[in-house]
Amino acid sequence: MFHEHRIYEAQPARLPTLVQRFAEVNVRLFERHGFSPIAYWTEEVGAPHRLIYLLAWSSWEDRERAWASFYADPEWAKSLDEYGPTVDRITSSILNPLGFSPLH
Repeated sequence: MFHEHRIYEAQPARLPTLVQRFAEVNVRLFERHGFSPIAYWTEEVGAPHRLIYLLAWSSWEDRERAWASFYADPEWAKSLDEYGPTVDRITSSILNPLGFSPLH
């Protein structure tokens, strides 16, 4: 198992809309397409315009399949039109736990 750490840098003043889109659309689509979210955050201190989340994956194949089906979902494309532009940049990191890590 490995984890994917994703950071969405919202456009100025668009973080509330991005959070709303996640709550109303992304979370449901993630479930539909086999994602395993661990947690979602915004930052209190640091860069207050970011939405951050962590996903768990059992294999690279599962990850590739889930993202491909997510991006091909017509509801995803529709949500982009409905909520408008919200994100300036997405950063994704793959994290592998160390042997002594409590989270595996």
